[in-house]
Amino acid sequence: MFLKDLNKLTKKDLIGKIICFPTDTVYGVGCILGDDAALEKIYELKNRDLSKPLAILVPSSDSIIPFIKDCPSVAKEYMDKHWPGALTIIFNKKEGICDSFTKGLSTIGFRMPNSKVALEVLNKFGPLATTSVNISNNPPLNNLDDIIKYFGDKIDYIIEDKETVSEVSSTIVNVSNGTPIILRQGDIKL
Repeated sequence: MFLKDLNKLTKKDLIGKIICFPTDTVYGVGCILGDDAALEKIYELKNRDLSKPLAILVPSSDSIIPFIKDCPSVAKEYMDKHWPGALTIIFNKKEGICDSFTKGLSTIGFRMPNSKVALEVLNKFGPLATTSVNISNNPPLNNLDDIIKYFGDKIDYIIEDKETVSEVSSTIVNVSNGTPIILRQGDIKL
């Protein structure tokens, strides 16, 4: 499927489905937030530890407002400087946010990718719970032929538009206590 075909789909078409697309870092698989059936499929596809939450990709920094309790000034600085880009930021989540995609944690992680393809997907369907395309603890797959070979029968929609990916996962920083803590170092140095 190409982006031009994506425009024929509605959000309803993604219910219970997994979508794969390139981001600026690695290829990702994602699903609509709150879609527990599709989320379960992602965990099965990756053989991922059920206690590990997925990050949420967003089309804009404003997209995080309904989900977070507060935005520390350091997080605002990071977003202004590095979004869109390869930086995942972990915040305190608001009360009442669904535990299924945060796995019961009081925190929630977001990233706004610097990718035309990913942003078009996100603008069309809204924020998506996402992760890299791979079996957990193995390197991400960043070649469409490999993704189709290993996961083609498990992924419902694969966006085939070509885009350069860095093949380096995002930097992850936790700002939930107001002081930044680097959890994973990627290309962005904080």
